[in-house]
Amino acid sequence: MSESNSVDSSAGDTGERRKNRQASFVSDAGQFPELPVTVVLDRIPVPILAVDPSGAIVFANEAFDELFGTEESARADFHLHDIFPDQAPEGVNVADMFLTTVATRADSLWRMTDKTGDVVQVRASKSILRRAEDTVVLVALEDFTDQLWNDPKSALR
Repeated sequence: MSESNSVDSSAGDTGERRKNRQASFVSDAGQFPELPVTVVLDRIPVPILAVDPSGAIVFANEAFDELFGTEESARADFHLHDIFPDQAPEGVNVADMFLTTVATRADSLWRMTDKTGDVVQVRASKSILRRAEDTVVLVALEDFTDQLWNDPKSALR
């Protein structure tokens, strides 16, 4: 009988330890307001780009730097026309076209030129910031270059 008691008590201890271990993995929601948004965006492994109404790139994360082939310090004066050359028809501002497109339509395809001058095809998400008072658009980019290059129906072939 004492054996069954010891088994029962150890089973209870194991259950309690599991609960304590699970509780230690739960983050305190109060931490998030203290975490700078740029730190979070920089750690996301997807290229993220924030652009103001003039077309100036006000933020790009490390994954964008990897895709574009540059460093954070080199993109201080970047503008959309630096990475999306010849995207707009003559007389149309590429910044206006990009901002209007990502504000209204998801998954638009863009031809980007990286630091070395190579063409990179990217799909831009709809702006993550959607309120009227937001002063920038924030989009995620997905590199489609290899997929389009290997697609037998693609114009890139």
